[in-house]
Amino acid sequence: MRKIAFALLSLAIGAFAAFAFVEIGMRILGIAYPLFVVPDSVAGVRMWPNLKAWYTLEGRAFVEVNSIGFRDVEHEREKPENEFRFALLGDSFTAGMEVPFDDLYFNVAKRALAQCPGLSGRRPVPIAFGISGIGTAQELEILRNTAWDYDPDLIILAFVSNDFTDNHPAFGGGAAKPFYLFDDSGQLVLDDSFKTSPGHALRTSPIRNLRRQAIQSSRMLQLMLELYNAMARRSALSEMAERAGSFNRLPETRPVAEAWSITEAAIGLMAKEVEAREKDFLFFSVSTGHQVHPDREQRIARLADTHGGSLFYWNERLERFAAQNGIEYLDIIEPLLSHAEASQRCVHGFENAIPC
Repeated sequence: MRKIAFALLSLAIGAFAAFAFVEIGMRILGIAYPLFVVPDSVAGVRMWPNLKAWYTLEGRAFVEVNSIGFRDVEHEREKPENEFRFALLGDSFTAGMEVPFDDLYFNVAKRALAQCPGLSGRRPVPIAFGISGIGTAQELEILRNTAWDYDPDLIILAFVSNDFTDNHPAFGGGAAKPFYLFDDSGQLVLDDSFKTSPGHALRTSPIRNLRRQAIQSSRMLQLMLELYNAMARRSALSEMAERAGSFNRLPETRPVAEAWSITEAAIGLMAKEVEAREKDFLFFSVSTGHQVHPDREQRIARLADTHGGSLFYWNERLERFAAQNGIEYLDIIEPLLSHAEASQRCVHGFENAIPC
């Protein structure tokens, strides 16, 4: 028994020493994979409030999260008379964890608007509500439950092609976030049943909170979780490849058709709510790397994945929808493509991840 006890003790000491060696080494080398998101009862997820950490999976940027869980500075809820506030709703392109904060598109816009005569001397102030991986339904809930508290003058919705699948439970996430679905009468209604699901209860339990705190405190635990997440991302990319082109042509399956209908209805609902508050609404679609790739041959090769569709089908359809419903729409793809072709530079991707 003494020999067994000694062997177990030696094993434990060796494991602890190895753990400590890796932990210290990662800290010396500055390697970390912090948790950036936590569960949330409004959108299903939000960023870790008051977090300050480096993000290095794509690009490299120091990320500072404000007290309400978004990558932005703190803002007073009461709006000063000399401010023109524009609220940004979107996913990873709005959170922009891959690039320095001053380079985020809304901060570029803020500087460009500084001398805009249309603001009548008011100071342009962007307020960001972007979270990686969310869809239109979650953005509408953020608008209703958080963004309106800051009395924005303009709501800007950034739409990305993967928002279609984010908006329909058939493509995943059914027990982890809110959705807007059609009821039996054809009305778009909120389904926030995730709040009472066992999965959400587990994710928000004290034990899970302690687990997250432990991971946030240990580089070694972060590394172990990142290895698991890397495999999950590989699986997700494989699923995305299987769906490639589904939204670049007329819907051929019921889930795709329903995702289109839900998405358009949710955008329309958001626009009406903004109008009812006598505020302005701007809706724009973010390009994909394939649409604005500087190499024409690469774009032609990607076109084959659409099976008779178009790389720009979903943008053009959304533009028609906006026009039919009196929604102001901005298409940024044409100028980005012109810039990419003229400069032969990629406007998507990172050298330490997937260029272009």
